[in-house]
Amino acid sequence: MHSTFGQAAWRKSSHCATGDACIHLAPAPQGAVRLTESSDPSGTVLTLAPATWRAWRRAIGDGRLPRPDAEPGPGGRLLLRSPDDQGLVVTTTTAQWEAFAAGVRDGEFDRPAG
Repeated sequence: MHSTFGQAAWRKSSHCATGDACIHLAPAPQGAVRLTESSDPSGTVLTLAPATWRAWRRAIGDGRLPRPDAEPGPGGRLLLRSPDDQGLVVTTTTAQWEAFAAGVRDGEFDRPAG
């Protein structure tokens, strides 16, 4: 499933509910990926270096949050950070994270489309 924010070809999990309120992923230069949450009012976009993205996929595949990059926040939200983007935070819901994680486990983001 594709959406366009700016120039990037963003993808969301097929497990995401109807609409664009989901975690979206797009390719970035040098094998990195960009991640955003379309309903996050800050509009923050994280860049995950290839090694970080591999670590996230491994953790998600094992049924874990990619710690310390993802942690519970106030009001049942999840706060996502990238060690590659100091200080930036993407805020999402548990349901949106679970839809994204299901897509990761299904291999939907193994090779983000360019």
